[in-house]
Amino acid sequence: MATEAVAGAGRFRLDPTTLPVRSNAGSGIPAFTLDRHVALVRQSVAGIPATLSVPVDTYRGVSVRMESIGEAGDLAVFIELLHEDPRLTLPLMHADEPQDAAADWVAWARALNLPLLVVDCDGTVRAPVDRTAEAAIGGALQRRNHSLLRGRRSRYLRRRKPGQAGAQTRVHGREIIARD
Repeated sequence: MATEAVAGAGRFRLDPTTLPVRSNAGSGIPAFTLDRHVALVRQSVAGIPATLSVPVDTYRGVSVRMESIGEAGDLAVFIELLHEDPRLTLPLMHADEPQDAAADWVAWARALNLPLLVVDCDGTVRAPVDRTAEAAIGGALQRRNHSLLRGRRSRYLRRRKPGQAGAQTRVHGREIIARD
């Protein structure tokens, strides 16, 4: 059973813990149903209503975008499921406080198994953490090979004597099958 979107004054929120979720069409928001594996997006294509089935792994990630509102420096935070095609980008949350959105941003990324993304003010998309340090550190080193002892039996197996098969008897005869 899909849960509905929660809307309030200047807020929109889908809960990442209760998948599948459903959002009804609103002001600029497409109607969609989101599951762990697929998003069903209902939109009008050339005036004809259509439902598009979009696999979740085709999305780039879960993005967070902040916009300033008014002169006072207030922020609006948007969490979206980001797609290459802007018509398929799905809103997941709209909040007035960044603290409210941070937990949901991470929860959505975990629930859908997608990377976290940040959309800057100029529209560029980047990962929130610089991953060049991982490349500099490199992977774990392989253990030593001990190639001298590879083909030999271990000292524990050397103590054991290999078994010998005893005399084997062959049974000859006719097979009897019981049938009703």
